[in-house]
Amino acid sequence: MYLLQEVIYPEVMKGLYLRFSRASKTYEDWAVPQRECANLLRALDTLKPPVLDVGCGTGFASEHLKDAVGVDISLEMTKCYRSKGKPAVVGDAHSLPFKDKSFRTVISNFALHWTDIGLSFKEVFRVCSGVFLCSIPVKGSLSELGFPFPSEEDVLRFVEALGGKLRRKKRRILEIPYRGWDLLRFFHYTGTSYNPSLRSVIMSKGDLERMIFLIDKPHFDVLLFSCEVGE
Repeated sequence: MYLLQEVIYPEVMKGLYLRFSRASKTYEDWAVPQRECANLLRALDTLKPPVLDVGCGTGFASEHLKDAVGVDISLEMTKCYRSKGKPAVVGDAHSLPFKDKSFRTVISNFALHWTDIGLSFKEVFRVCSGVFLCSIPVKGSLSELGFPFPSEEDVLRFVEALGGKLRRKKRRILEIPYRGWDLLRFFHYTGTSYNPSLRSVIMSKGDLERMIFLIDKPHFDVLLFSCEVGE
């Protein structure tokens, strides 16, 4: 597992479900770096149908693709995705509800850092018969907050261990265009306020204010890659 060993994943998933469901109506207005990253990811490689979007959210990565299906842990997010005329199902990336080799392409934008990537990548490779495209924030992102982002080396090591053949790789710094209390609102309105490494810490308003105002240039350091999935 790349996340802290003591993190209990059902607890993490419950926290994510609640936060992303509450943010489903505000996500698209506030998720500026996530949308920018989705555009970069789609341009990284060829996406042959059928396509599965893992952690689809409201659909940034696949809403304009033909023959795409979304899967997300949040029911409310899948409702937003389906409102755009595409099918979506509720599911956990650790146990995808699809048959082996069901999709020629799997894409995942800004989602799998919430998971045990050893398990979620294994599931992606199980359901994919062609190319996997992924964007994932890595260490260096929002370092002041202590979120357990994986390293690029960890991510690519899992790809290699599963037999993936790297096709393209990029790193991008994506600015979060909010400061102060608006930065806190960004986390709230995008459903990303959950930090599994601080799950037992109760923070006062003053603590939050001091932490947020310490962040001078909030950004995500994002790894984007595509790989061929082995048989």
